[in-house]
Amino acid sequence: MRKLALAFLSALALLMLPAATASADTITAHNQTEVIHDVLPCVGDATITITYNAVEHFNQAANGSLHGTFTQTGTFSAVLDAGGTSAGRFTIWGGFSANPATGQGTTTFTFSGTIKSGTGAGTSWHEVMHYTGSFDADGNPDFNVVKVAFDRFRCH
Repeated sequence: MRKLALAFLSALALLMLPAATASADTITAHNQTEVIHDVLPCVGDATITITYNAVEHFNQAANGSLHGTFTQTGTFSAVLDAGGTSAGRFTIWGGFSANPATGQGTTTFTFSGTIKSGTGAGTSWHEVMHYTGSFDADGNPDFNVVKVAFDRFRCH
């Protein structure tokens, strides 16, 4: 599930390319289902089916500055590679602001969930990632010119 979330953040970084006019866009998804093979946090590798609702909102000003947020929340069921199943709930939230003219931006991302039944029942996780600093011409964080960056993941 972390891979899915990180792929989404990478796609957001591509929006840092400048545009000549102001624009805003909101995308809403209801009862979407996806199947992925990834790590079920705190448990292990699994084939995970997620069903979720999501809202994404992006604004771009005429000067090229960007702001975006997204929220995705839903349920999951997982068939673990090591055997057994798990099911529970998750929420992902992210936001970013960027100024392509200066190459500066900030992004924050949170990911949390709880395993309600099966292997790992009662286990929860929470992750917070943040980056403030420079972005390269392709919209990717430039970790050579970072102001603040951290990624904290916990199982509890």
